[in-house]
Amino acid sequence: MKLYTALGSIAAISQVLVAAQDTPPPLVQYTPELSDWSAFYSKAVDNNPKNTDHSPDGIGWIDRDDWIPWDGTVIDPTEHTRQELSQKICPSNTVLGLREVFYENSPFADITHPTKAEVDLWHTIALNHVRALVGYTEEEYIIRPNRCLHLRALWCDEKFRTRKWDTTEYPERCESSNNPHCGAGFIPSVEDQQPYLPEDITSCPKRSGSEGLFSAAKSNIPWSMKWARPFCATLGGEGFWGGHTGPWFHRSEFGWGWWDGDADNFNVNAGLRTKWSGTSGEVKYENPDITNGVNKVLVEGVNPDPRFTGKECETRIWLAGGEDTATECYSRVMDDDRCGKRFMTRNSLNDGCACYPTNMSFCSAEIQPGRLTWDFEPIQSSFDGLLVDTTKAFSNNQLPYNGRRCPNILWKGKSGDVSHCLQIIMLGEGDKDVSDCGRNFITYNSANGGCGCYPESQQTCTRSESIGESGRQTYELEVDPTWNPPADPSPPPSEVPSQERSQTPSTGPSYGPSQERSQTPSTGPSYGPSTGPSYGPSHGPSRAPSDADDMNCIENNNSKFFARTRGDEKKYKCKQLRKKNDKKKQKMCKMTEIASDGTKPAKDVCPVTCNLCNCGEIANAKFYFKTNPGGIQQKNKTCGWLEKYFERKPEKAQEICNMETPDFDIIKPLASEACRITCDTCLV
Repeated sequence: MKLYTALGSIAAISQVLVAAQDTPPPLVQYTPELSDWSAFYSKAVDNNPKNTDHSPDGIGWIDRDDWIPWDGTVIDPTEHTRQELSQKICPSNTVLGLREVFYENSPFADITHPTKAEVDLWHTIALNHVRALVGYTEEEYIIRPNRCLHLRALWCDEKFRTRKWDTTEYPERCESSNNPHCGAGFIPSVEDQQPYLPEDITSCPKRSGSEGLFSAAKSNIPWSMKWARPFCATLGGEGFWGGHTGPWFHRSEFGWGWWDGDADNFNVNAGLRTKWSGTSGEVKYENPDITNGVNKVLVEGVNPDPRFTGKECETRIWLAGGEDTATECYSRVMDDDRCGKRFMTRNSLNDGCACYPTNMSFCSAEIQPGRLTWDFEPIQSSFDGLLVDTTKAFSNNQLPYNGRRCPNILWKGKSGDVSHCLQIIMLGEGDKDVSDCGRNFITYNSANGGCGCYPESQQTCTRSESIGESGRQTYELEVDPTWNPPADPSPPPSEVPSQERSQTPSTGPSYGPSQERSQTPSTGPSYGPSTGPSYGPSHGPSRAPSDADDMNCIENNNSKFFARTRGDEKKYKCKQLRKKNDKKKQKMCKMTEIASDGTKPAKDVCPVTCNLCNCGEIANAKFYFKTNPGGIQQKNKTCGWLEKYFERKPEKAQEICNMETPDFDIIKPLASEACRITCDTCLV
């Protein structure tokens, strides 16, 4: 095995980089001057009590002993599993040998406030260091920064995240797009480029390359390690041969753009947009996992492997004829305007190819044999300050358990993997009610995708109190070491519209319900309820149709009905009935038997699902309420909430029912469509 010394390799690389400089000064700034890095300084060091500066020793949550020196032995990716390789290159929140490389090169003159040029130099040294770890030290593997690629990263971020470039000259719009790569090819005209360009560059042309988007970093991580989180998360998630990993090791030129998503959120993830170009060095190591590549997406910048094996998402759309390979399926999905660009499913049993609606942002995973489902967005490692360490070995005696769970489990539905389960538990994704979940443990059922949490009162999960059950994988939730609890949290947003008029004019269009009555008469008939004593139906279990209702009825997802199947007495929820095929659904809806405890059959409990109503409403159904500041995240409410709101503020609730369709795509329907009983918009 050939040996390299860490410092010797980097010293040689540094000599090549210096020799490649065309003119002085030797330190060149590649990040555009117009890139706003103020939040990265304030959140990481200036206002962060955990960190003293941007050097490795200034990071408060990494102990000195955590940094492992590199002895120069080349790491061969073919000799390690994906997990082993990730642990070898990225041990304990660090990168092997990185501390020695930093202090040998001393890239920051002022470690409390390094300049953009110094950070650019450090990124170049760090990238070449991880390449040296796997023996990539020849000239063809040395990577250099490129100013136009850095500029393109900034322009693409501005195109996707702001409305600055939404002009007639640039017709592409990303405001309501769920494609994170929207605007990836955007380059302003030569005239519009001028305010961004350094003196020695006249314009930046288009050139071939690839783009990567990463969200694993945080704004509060110092510069010496901020880049490492996206790199290590990608290496651990995709392996050495992953589509997003490849350019980190093989491309010869790079340009990066950093973006702080929320200036007021100390713990927000920092977006990293990477632009890769130039020649690609030869891959020295043959991927032992690749046989025929049929079930891999072999496209640069894309994770080749499916995130969910044996699962598909709800609302999939099969594309006629299928495709022979996952790569061909990917190309077809990307070219089809009907398809969203985040999720894709391939049926490995019959070459089926499926995509999902353009407005779909969450996968409700369901087990289906032979299905392989890709999620083309980077996987986050932590949510709300907590993470699951999947690199720890399972044990039957201590956490994490394989085949055991804690007592008092609360199952919250299906998930695709343990990270997906954590997302559901922490964020309530997929319309899950997680208000009764604590923050200590989660359990993922590898057999059926079940995702479970535990009440806050469950503080321990020792071997003696745990319960042995096949397939249960139980993890203790760990605090993300970069997480800083807000010192003075702002009050949560109001659940209802404001009572008073704002004292300052709005800077943009309103995306939520109006705050006051319109001063001009409506141009059409009113479809809302009369302003009498009652402003909506009573809230409770499903209301069966009656003559008085004119066959109008409300159904609750969780209302239970009785059914006798194959001689067994069982109770189901309406939402379970809704998922059954038409034949089973019709059979259950025809049953009339009442259970011994008085539980009624489906036709009385789930009249909407049984198609017994002229006009029906699901109390748990969600409707579009408003768009949060910034125009990115849409906020939804349920029909049950609207019904109660009618009881408190009928006029305000009526404004919600009268809301018109906004001039951008909304994920959920309007209240007038989703809540026809509450809004009194049933067609007569």
